Amino acid sequence: MEQTTLELLNSVSEFTDISEYMQDEELENALAIVAKIIINPDIPPAKATSLIVQLQAYSTKFAMLASWHAHVNKSDRAKKNIYYSARDAIDRLVDSLKYSTRSYYG
Repeated sequence: MEQTTLELLNSVSEFTDISEYMQDEELENALAIVAKIIINPDIPPAKATSLIVQLQAYSTKFAMLASWHAHVNKSDRAKKNIYYSARDAIDRLVDSLKYSTRSYYG
């Protein structure tokens, strides 16, 4: 089902709340990339390859921070869960970008 522009904007507006809560510039950048992809999913293969590397680097950071919050700094469990969710979601997005570049290049 096709979403309207207003529905798309509403779906990404909660990213602002997450960004304000987390206070993490890289998470904010990753959310901005995701929002751009939601609005315009047609990504040229050359751009996709650089996005793959950038998003995978963010995912790695989020995995390490989630582990930190799980094992060392246990004061804010919500941040741990958000970092784990961000890592998982970004990994799936990276997988789809990899698939799209493979299908383009054969």
